[in-house]
Amino acid sequence: MKTLLVTVVLLCGATTVVRAQGTAGTPPRGFSLPARASGEIVMTGETYKAAGIDARRPNQAGRISMSPQLTLFGSFSVGLNLLVSTEGSQFRQNISQFGISPRYKWATFHVGDFSQNYSSYTVQGSRIRGGGVDLRPGIFRFSVQGGRSQRVVSGGAGNQAFRRNLYAGYVGIGREQSSFVDLIVSSAKDDPTSLDSALQDTLLLDTIPVALRPRYDTRPQENLVFGTRGQLSLFGRRFVLAGEGAVAVITRDVEAPPADPSSVGGGGAISDAIPLTLASSGDYAFKLDGTVNLGAAGLKGGYEYVGAGYTSLGLAYVINDRRAYNFGGNVRFLQNRISVQGQYQHQNDNLIGQKASTTKRDAMMASLSVLVSRNVTATLTGMNSLIGNDAAVDTFVVDNRSLALTANTAVQTAVAGMRTTVSVAYAFQRTADANIITRIPEITVHNLSTSVQLALSKAVSITPSISYAVTNTEGGERQSNVHAGFRGQGRFGNLRPSVSFSQTYNNGRAVTAATGQLGYALPWESRLSLQGRHSRYAAVGNRPAFQESFLTLSLARSF
Repeated sequence: MKTLLVTVVLLCGATTVVRAQGTAGTPPRGFSLPARASGEIVMTGETYKAAGIDARRPNQAGRISMSPQLTLFGSFSVGLNLLVSTEGSQFRQNISQFGISPRYKWATFHVGDFSQNYSSYTVQGSRIRGGGVDLRPGIFRFSVQGGRSQRVVSGGAGNQAFRRNLYAGYVGIGREQSSFVDLIVSSAKDDPTSLDSALQDTLLLDTIPVALRPRYDTRPQENLVFGTRGQLSLFGRRFVLAGEGAVAVITRDVEAPPADPSSVGGGGAISDAIPLTLASSGDYAFKLDGTVNLGAAGLKGGYEYVGAGYTSLGLAYVINDRRAYNFGGNVRFLQNRISVQGQYQHQNDNLIGQKASTTKRDAMMASLSVLVSRNVTATLTGMNSLIGNDAAVDTFVVDNRSLALTANTAVQTAVAGMRTTVSVAYAFQRTADANIITRIPEITVHNLSTSVQLALSKAVSITPSISYAVTNTEGGERQSNVHAGFRGQGRFGNLRPSVSFSQTYNNGRAVTAATGQLGYALPWESRLSLQGRHSRYAAVGNRPAFQESFLTLSLARSF
């Protein structure tokens, strides 16, 4: 609770200061300032309490986020992104962030913490602490960025990470809304000395032979990627062909013995760009996607190949060793009253035949939407998924099958003069594992749910709902799940209250949840929000009862 009070006091003070700055010295009518400020500041405090279990969250937490932007003379702008949180640990990456991004016409600069994506095979989803610049004069495009993409983590075995620096850039021509082409390069390297403090003189390293000295669980890596991406748009975007590709060299251990470049095809040119060791490897990836828009109908398809050894340290994650293709389409009839969509996807691994078997994944989806009348709509959706391999040994056979069907109907009407929306949905799902050795029993789930939204007045609405699910497990007992809920919300001037309550019975265990939220619009574009949530899990079998409670208070100001 102390965190909540400090948070509110600080934000109230910040809001007052901003208001004073915005009103003092107001220029006379007919005079315009050369500077304009905009953005948002949000401060949040949270308390958490658990009874009957170990706490899964800190008892108190506070967060401050700011995103102000200053525009000068209508053309030069400076943006700031700031996130400060009390949640942090030496055993994981710090989530506190600070960054500014000034912009002048077609030039944007980045300083501090920022994330600038290039392509799905080079740099994407990585946040850098450093600097960068993006230039887009006319149809020309240029970008460069560099800095630290990973900080040192020395939390012991399994919790180690070297400091990693990432540098990347691209040049291109064209506009993303139509046709363009970019050439991309990125380089990332770990600092092998950044974890030296984890092994100190207490181990007397200088008295131990080099071959016998302890080593870190994580090895320092280095990576170099050359990529390209582009798009061709014709006939007013009725036909669009997009693609991208990249070639990557990854060294899993920069301290491994050096390799002879002449023993690798093209190794001489590669070694000039990145030192090769016995832990180095390379691979490539590419994909093509095409769409055709014919108005009432459309087609789309794509193909992707990601080599088994492809890795880019500029990506937040990448799934390699896969080949995939997809195609689908949509069509509308009777003045868009009937819409049909369908898609098929296929994926397989073991691209270079080094595994004992190849795993294939196939997914088919189709949906039908019908506008029965002005107030009645109906939707039917089906999906079938198959995962299997060609293993010769029964123990390693994979044969998983999943089928899902969903039907939904919504009716808008009036009950006792109140606007009412009634929704009824049915869902069916079946999963099975056909491996004769490690076979998992087939599971079938039926779920029927309905909800009614009643507008009691222009300011108040309530929505009761109920659902019933039955789970049948082959060779097991039938299980049922009942969920009943209620939600009410209102609008009274600047006040926005809402409450919800739900009661669930899941395999004999009762779960009760209650949530209340109160929002209030304050002067000067400020908003106050208070939310409380309490959940109670009843005891079942040898699992004891426990409770969890959250209380969150936030204050935001837009300017």
